[in-house]
Amino acid sequence: MSRTPLELPDGVPFQDEYDTLCRSADFRDMAAFSETFLERNRGVLGGYIAKWGAANPFRSWSRQWEYPYVLGKVAELVRVRPRARILDAGSGATFMPFYLGHCFEGTTVACCDTDHTLTDVFSSLNNNMNGDIEFSTADIRALPYDARSFDLVYCVSVLEHTDSYEDILEELSRVSRGGRVAITFDVSLDGTRDMRMEDLNRLLKVLEATFEMGPDVRGTVKSQLSNPAIVTTSTVSSDLHPWKGPSFLHRLKSSLSNRRLVQWPPLLTVCCLSGTRVSHRFG
Repeated sequence: MSRTPLELPDGVPFQDEYDTLCRSADFRDMAAFSETFLERNRGVLGGYIAKWGAANPFRSWSRQWEYPYVLGKVAELVRVRPRARILDAGSGATFMPFYLGHCFEGTTVACCDTDHTLTDVFSSLNNNMNGDIEFSTADIRALPYDARSFDLVYCVSVLEHTDSYEDILEELSRVSRGGRVAITFDVSLDGTRDMRMEDLNRLLKVLEATFEMGPDVRGTVKSQLSNPAIVTTSTVSSDLHPWKGPSFLHRLKSSLSNRRLVQWPPLLTVCCLSGTRVSHRFG
């Protein structure tokens, strides 16, 4: 990549920032690569898409911010370490690791996920994309890598699906050579989905205890969440929502799960944070 990618701010995105991103050359380039990746690998990804219902992950309301955010963090790293080694923790099977290899010659990207069927998927993806992505079947609470194996670890939209924050963040810190991490996750503003406010408070405390981050991360994020100008599922096109099919069925299922009548779609936003390992950890 000849140009310098946009470096998106930490925290919760605001609508004007998102609109600026969507008009950028970075966004168009990433969107085009994602479409090409999907067309070239549609047969390989058929089972994965059927399982997760994500034909094109970049056509998702939160991933359109999360992936460019990660791209900016990788760009920041490779300026000082051109031959960086990077881990996509809880990767699934997406275009993103291949896009990083496309953008940053000399970088090495590894992926891990609990889905053992992805071993064969990544083998085929590497063949089709002329790539060299390393894939390991692994639980990110117990990664199969030596300490300080990677220059940067990123984890996209995983933490909202677990409550093992301490174990996961400790592992991400352990395997990161420079202690660099980039974490993204959805936040439920109406309390009807994963990562409710009490979960967010606990996660932010663990993040601050494990990584050196910006000043008053908890206060900053909470302030952003109360601002009506942030990006939410209600401010983006419904075409970017992950819920397909009759909305009344989704609403019924969510209402039963929450044991109360809820609105639909659920009100979510996304948060992206980065940091480096707290200096006293692991020597």
